[in-house]
Amino acid sequence: MARIPMGNFGNAMPQVERIQMPENQSGQMIANSLQNVGNTLEQVNKENDRLQKEKQIKQEKDDTANYVFQRSKFAADVDVIDADLTSKIQSGNLPLENAVQARQDAIGKIRSQYEPNIPSSKQQDFQMFFEKTSYQSASKYMPVAQQAAQSQASSQLNELVGNILKSGTTVEDGEKSIRTFGLSKGLPIGLVENSVGRYKNDFSTNGVNAWFNGAMNDNQQLSTMTTPENILKVYPDLTQEQAIDWSKRSLSRIAQNNKAAESQHKELVSIGKSSLSSYWDSITSGIPATDDVKAKWMNSVINSGDPELIQQYKNYSNNEVEARTLATMPPDARLTYITKQQTQLQNNPQSDPKAAELRLKLLQETHNKMLGYEKNNAPMAYAIATGREIPVVPTTLLAQGDPSAIEALKKNIITISTARQQRGATGSSNPLAQQQISEMKQYISTANSAQKLQLGSSLFKASAGNANAARDMINSVFGDKNSIRWAISLNNRNLPVIANQVVSGQDLLDKNLVKLNDNGLNYQVTEYLKGIASPGSPEYKVYFDSVKANYAYLAQKSEKLTDKSGKLDAKNIDPDLFNKAILEVTGGKFTSGGWGSKSTVLRPHTVSEKSFQDQLEAFNSQNSRTYGGSDRDFFLDLPLEQNPKNPYQYFFKNGSGYILDKNSNKDPKKQTRLTLELH
Repeated sequence: MARIPMGNFGNAMPQVERIQMPENQSGQMIANSLQNVGNTLEQVNKENDRLQKEKQIKQEKDDTANYVFQRSKFAADVDVIDADLTSKIQSGNLPLENAVQARQDAIGKIRSQYEPNIPSSKQQDFQMFFEKTSYQSASKYMPVAQQAAQSQASSQLNELVGNILKSGTTVEDGEKSIRTFGLSKGLPIGLVENSVGRYKNDFSTNGVNAWFNGAMNDNQQLSTMTTPENILKVYPDLTQEQAIDWSKRSLSRIAQNNKAAESQHKELVSIGKSSLSSYWDSITSGIPATDDVKAKWMNSVINSGDPELIQQYKNYSNNEVEARTLATMPPDARLTYITKQQTQLQNNPQSDPKAAELRLKLLQETHNKMLGYEKNNAPMAYAIATGREIPVVPTTLLAQGDPSAIEALKKNIITISTARQQRGATGSSNPLAQQQISEMKQYISTANSAQKLQLGSSLFKASAGNANAARDMINSVFGDKNSIRWAISLNNRNLPVIANQVVSGQDLLDKNLVKLNDNGLNYQVTEYLKGIASPGSPEYKVYFDSVKANYAYLAQKSEKLTDKSGKLDAKNIDPDLFNKAILEVTGGKFTSGGWGSKSTVLRPHTVSEKSFQDQLEAFNSQNSRTYGGSDRDFFLDLPLEQNPKNPYQYFFKNGSGYILDKNSNKDPKKQTRLTLELH
C-alpha cells in the first residue's frame, strides 16, 4: 500500500514505491490505488484554497493599516496648514476668500504626495476623505475671519478713544465720535457703550488728576474736594470708589502740606535761632561781624516769622555798641559799670524787664569773655581793648632761631605786658595767637628733638626773663610738660645733648613706647633731692619729670636693660642708669656748711664739686672778715640757696633771711642779697 509523507507545510506529497503482490490480487489493488490518489488530490485542493484565503485577509489588514497611517499624516499636515492660515486671518494679513483658495491649493499639493502611498483598495476612501476635508474651508474660516475683523475694529476703537482723550475734545463730541465709529464697523452695541463709558470715566479721571497736580500744594483748593459728593459734582463720570479715593487723596495731601509747612517753619526757626546765637557770640566775643554777615543773620531771623526771635535781634542790635564799648574798658572798670547797671535794674521799674535783663546778661557775658581772653588769649584781649592787632611773627623764622624773629616776638610780649599793666588786667603775656599756636603744634608733631628744642629755645629767649610769658608760650605749644621746659632751659645753657635726650625720652613716654615704674623712680628721686626739693613742690615735679624722661631715653638705648627680643625691663630702676639720668638733669649736688648746719644744693653742669669748693673758699677768704668778723669760715658754714633764675648764682641763708650785699646800697633796707657767682 502506498505511504503519503507530510511536507514542510503539511501538504500531502504522494510517493510511489515498488509493490509486489500476487497476480490474483492485481486488479483489486489497482482499483484501490486509484481511489487513494483521487482522495489525495482533493485534500491538496482544499489546503490551497485555505492558504489563499488567509493571504487575502492579511493583505486587506495591511492595506487598511497603511491607509489609516497615511490618512493620519495627511490630516496632521492639513492641521498645520489650517493653523497657519488661521493665524494669518486673525492678524488681518489674509482675507477669507484668499484663505479658502490657499487652503485648496495647499491640500492639493500634499494630496499628490500622499496618493502614491495609498493602497489601490483604499483609493476611493481616500478620495472621499479628501473631498470632505476640502469642503470644510469656508465654514472653518468664516468665524475666525469675523472674529478677527471684530477684534481689529475693537482695537481701532480703543485707539480712537485714546486719541480723543489726548485731543482736548469735549466729552460730548468725543462720545459722538465713538458711537459713529462703532456703528460704521458693525461692532456690538454693548461693546460700543462700554467704550463710551470707559472714555467718559477716563476723561473725568484725567480731569481730576490734572486738577490735583495743580492744587496739591494749595490747601485752600484741596479743601473743596474732600468729599466724594464734591468730587462727583465736578467729575460726574467717576465711579463712587474713584470719588472716595480722590477725596481721601485730598485729605491726605492737606495733612502732608500741613506737616511740611510745620517742618519748614521749625527749620526756619532753627536757622533763625542759630543766626541769633551767632550774633550774640559776635557781640560778646568782641569780634565784630561784617555788614554782609549781619544782614544774612537778620534775614534768617525775619524769615523765621517768630516775633520773639525778631524782637531779640532788635534788642541785640540796640545793645551792640554798648557791649563793644564795655569790652575796651579795663577789667575793674567793666565790673564797676556792670554793677551800676545791676543796681539801676533792681531799683528802677523797667518798661520791658525782659529786654533789660537781656541787656545786662549781654554785658555780663562780654565781661566774662574778656576775662577769659586776658587770662588765656592775650593777643585777642589786646586787639579788642586797643583796636590794634599784635603783629604775627612767622613760625618758620622762630623755628629756625632767627634773631630778628625772636626780637619781634620779644617786643610783642613787652607790648602786651605793658598794655595789661596799664589796664590793671591780670593774666597771660603769651603773644602767640590761637592760629599760630595751631601752626606750631602741627610743626612739632613731625619735628625731631633738635627742631623742637630750637623752636622752644626761640620762645624762651623771646621771653627775656619773663617767666610767666616763657611758661605760657611753651605750654601752649608743647603742652604742660615740665620735662620739655627743663630741656629748653638746658639747651639755652649750651647743653644740647642732654636736652635732646630729655625731649626724645618724653616722646617715648608720650607714645607709650617705654613704661617705667613711677613708684620706684619717685623713691630714688626723693632720696637724691632730699634737702633740695620736697615731693609735691613745683621744683620737685620739674626734676622728677625730667629725670623720668631722661631715664626712659637711656633705658631704651641701654643693652643691659633689654632682653634678646628687645623687651625693656621697666619694673626695676637700674642704679647706674638712674645716677647718670639724674646727674645729667640736675648737674649734680654740692654739700656745704659746718657741723650741724650742712646744706645741699644743686650745682651747675659745668662746675665740678672741687671747682665749686675752691670758688666758695676763695669767696670766703675775700669776704669773711667783712661779714663774719673773726670767723674765718663764716661763709663756709652758711647754708646755700641756688638762684632759680640763674643756676650759677647762690645766696647765703642767715636764719630766716639772707646775707645782704653791703655794697649794693647804703640803705640797709634797699640792699640786695649777697651773691656767690660760679664760673
